[in-house]
Amino acid sequence: MAEDGKNNGSFGLTYSEPGRAASEFNWTEDDEESLRVLKLGGALGIFMLLAYLAYDQHEWGRNAPGIGLHWLTLGATCLFFGLTWTRSFKRRWKSLTLLFILFLIGMFILISRATGDPESRFVAIMLCPLATAAFVSWGTRWQLAMAVTSLLAYAAGEYLAPIETPFGTYRWMGLIAAVIFAQYTAIFIGRFRRRLKKQVQHLEEAARFRQTQIATMAHDIRSPVAALSGYVSLLEEANISPRERTDLLERIAATAWNMDLVVSNVLDYYEVQEDDVIPAPAELDPNQVLSEVAEDCALQARRRRLKLRIEIARLPACKLDRRHFERIVRNMLAYAIARTASGEVVLRARMRNESIAVEVTDSGPSLSQAELESLFERHSKNEDRGAAPRLGLYIARAMAEAAGGRVEARFADGRRGLTLVAELPLEAQPPKARTP
Repeated sequence: MAEDGKNNGSFGLTYSEPGRAASEFNWTEDDEESLRVLKLGGALGIFMLLAYLAYDQHEWGRNAPGIGLHWLTLGATCLFFGLTWTRSFKRRWKSLTLLFILFLIGMFILISRATGDPESRFVAIMLCPLATAAFVSWGTRWQLAMAVTSLLAYAAGEYLAPIETPFGTYRWMGLIAAVIFAQYTAIFIGRFRRRLKKQVQHLEEAARFRQTQIATMAHDIRSPVAALSGYVSLLEEANISPRERTDLLERIAATAWNMDLVVSNVLDYYEVQEDDVIPAPAELDPNQVLSEVAEDCALQARRRRLKLRIEIARLPACKLDRRHFERIVRNMLAYAIARTASGEVVLRARMRNESIAVEVTDSGPSLSQAELESLFERHSKNEDRGAAPRLGLYIARAMAEAAGGRVEARFADGRRGLTLVAELPLEAQPPKARTP
């Protein structure tokens, strides 16, 4: 279906005629599904009317009382469900459906008056709210309007075209019960549809996230892999000098180090997006972890001709998630090393307010205030991922907050350089209970 003003969303379609505001005609996928179900109910309704007509003719002959009203009702029903296939019907399908049902009720009141049968009008009016609750997904408000219409129409029929019967009270009780049952059915179906829609939306979001995750990993790994391939090709040349070979080996080591960090962060990023960053605290010596991370990052700093200075005070034993603690420090150091072209990077660690404070200061270029404030935010899909360590800062913030700590960034002295700070409690807070 190609029409002007068509907009396909996750759950809705909006159509608008040329030259008219889109708000004049909004057609959603929910409306489309409701109309399909209404058409299905229409086929069943026409079949029942034919059966009703055939039975009356069998009992009373071709001149059965109210036979003309029977044919009029059948013809109008066929016409109505024929109109459901037209575009103009879509504009007012709920109100037109309600009016048609009111017409059906009126015809059955006249037919029952002609035949003197009080059962047909009662059954028809009672079935109308039940049928709309089952076949017309138009919401609780329109279903309530249907209920009120049925009750008023039955009252009008009993007053204007009464048929004596000793069971009038029972019929009223049955009709009221049917209306209430139909209303609760509509409420239940509405809630079920909303819940189902939300679940589908969550699945679509998860699928988009996984697609983005794969694209992120592929993008961040593609360049290092290409670089590794180029370095290896150069190493295979026979006339390469020992100095050039040493330089290429250093470049290969640096690229592999970055690739390892990128892959680890992308996998952690999946946990962050799934709200699954739950620390597993255990007794550990933070001094040992800091020393191991510093030693590993010092190799990367030397490859970039940088100096890594370490100033670690003696820290007490703590109860933190070792992997999270290591990843927080490594990501802060990796970012500082990646953005610093020359000079030094300083790693400091000390106690502050019953927490372990880890600071990483570099001598890299200055940042704007806006860049500083968004440093730990999730990177945009369209952002240049040449600075892949930015993702690491987002991971570091999520892991620090999961342990009950925090991270921040501030300008170094003279607004040149940057200081990253992570404060972690001596004991990670227990994870909050997750809603099932």
